[in-house]
Amino acid sequence: MTRSLPLSMPGEFAPGHIVARDLDGSPITWSGLCARVDFWCARLRLLPGPKIAVHHSNSIEFISIVFGLWRLNRIPVIPANTLDATLDAITAETDCFVGEFGHRSAAIDQTGAETPAMITEMPQTDVRQTALIMFTSGSTGAPTAIHKSFEQLNGEMVLLETQWGREAAGTLTLGTVSHHHMYGLPFRLLWPLVSGRPFLNQGLIYLEQLLALRQFRSTLISSPAHLDHLPETLDWPAVQRSIQRVFSAGAPLSPAAAESCSQRMSAVITEIYGSTETGAVAFRDPVHAGPWQPLPGVTVKSVQGKLAVNSPAVDRDRWLVTEDLCEIDAGGRFRLTGRADRIVKVAGKRVSLTAIESALGAHPWVEKVAILLLQQRKSRIGAVVRLTDQGIAALVDRGRRAIGKELLAGLKDSVEPVALPRYWRFVSTMPVNPQGKTTASELAPLFDDDNRPRYPQILETVTPGEPGDLPDEALVRFVVPQDLLYLEGHFPGKPILPGVVQVGWAIHYSRQWLGNTGEFRRLEALKFQRVIQPGERIALHLKLDRNTGKLTFSYASGDVSHSSGRVVFAGAD
Repeated sequence: MTRSLPLSMPGEFAPGHIVARDLDGSPITWSGLCARVDFWCARLRLLPGPKIAVHHSNSIEFISIVFGLWRLNRIPVIPANTLDATLDAITAETDCFVGEFGHRSAAIDQTGAETPAMITEMPQTDVRQTALIMFTSGSTGAPTAIHKSFEQLNGEMVLLETQWGREAAGTLTLGTVSHHHMYGLPFRLLWPLVSGRPFLNQGLIYLEQLLALRQFRSTLISSPAHLDHLPETLDWPAVQRSIQRVFSAGAPLSPAAAESCSQRMSAVITEIYGSTETGAVAFRDPVHAGPWQPLPGVTVKSVQGKLAVNSPAVDRDRWLVTEDLCEIDAGGRFRLTGRADRIVKVAGKRVSLTAIESALGAHPWVEKVAILLLQQRKSRIGAVVRLTDQGIAALVDRGRRAIGKELLAGLKDSVEPVALPRYWRFVSTMPVNPQGKTTASELAPLFDDDNRPRYPQILETVTPGEPGDLPDEALVRFVVPQDLLYLEGHFPGKPILPGVVQVGWAIHYSRQWLGNTGEFRRLEALKFQRVIQPGERIALHLKLDRNTGKLTFSYASGDVSHSSGRVVFAGAD
């Protein structure tokens, strides 16, 4: 059974009904959610204007703010992130900011005591009125505001419940994707909520966190950004007993990655096709990568080769024509054959980025490719390429320049000379945003060396001893960024973390966490046993002997040792 948005509070569920759980498994009840809505209502009513930008990583706080705005007949504006460029772009749609916006945040105390109950019946709502405003990903241009009505949101909830409600019943919904998006919001929060199923209050940062929740039967909402790189050392048999189904959306999930997920999780893997404008449209089994099957109640057709959608999540009285090119079979299923848009001008000529991608993608050395216009480089074309095993072998044997010439040769018959890629980046994994999409925003930094990271993404730092004491040991857990500056040119196509960088990081973090170590003298007992690749989760262990001035370091992932050695500082001799 699904309920309709906006929910009538507080009597929609029993007070003790479990709405969500925290990472430690502790429950959050319906009465607890109602109290947070009360809290936010009392503060939101003080804000000016009808449209309020909302961004909060805590799902209960986020949904409480949204419900509070609905109760006050205001419209939540939901940006995909809090980057300055994004927030600048949404100012025309926004009167005020509330949540986690740094210096743009509204002056609202989020930690004060809960207010007395103040919820009254929800005002009469026109289901066709705007419920919220979201934004497209910007993968083919500037993000565009999309107005979603209550009728459209409820229409999508019915689609999802009709197709998968029985299988999802009784499960805890987990997610690696953001709820600030038209995939994460319905699948992670709204659908579970209106169906009476609990959701996890926090997004999963890394899949190892699944172990802490293995006592619950669960549904995982994810994307290829996570599913393409399953951790080798995770206790998968323990996870298998909990995960019932995995949903993936935002970008194509390769059959190989889907097969790996299916085997390790022993769960059904379902890939979703949709967009911010359309909501969920269709699904398929990504292991076999067959045609897309429209959801019950969704109809598709071809309009001049483009996929057109009629769905309760759009509007029953109109067809929405997408920019996806398609082929539709007699049974109503469809295959996607490319994009009709992504036209840019280079030196005054109209150029299809999709056409260049298609031409490059046909080469046996290319597994995946993304093309973008580099405004900062005189509006020339850049290519980001993930090579096949054959392409990697050719790169190692023949070198980067020869690979570029070979790929360019395959374009000369189909691409204007002015539109040929001038800049190349060979990567092991395509960069993606939190929704699993490869957009221009994720690709552009690969061509801007000044903005590329020089240090890892820190997950956790542990130092033993009492607070305030200067420790002699530290454990730093981190992820190697896919766009790390030092990977460029170091075995392109199959990059590894250089040994000199590993030594440099050991010295850097020892000085950060263990104090001033003194002047570097030499290295001892240096061993490199297994390469470290981008995307890997690594533990760096540091131990400083202050009597000898020697720092011992080691890099490991699980039980696997990658490298180790000693750094000798001044005063050790």
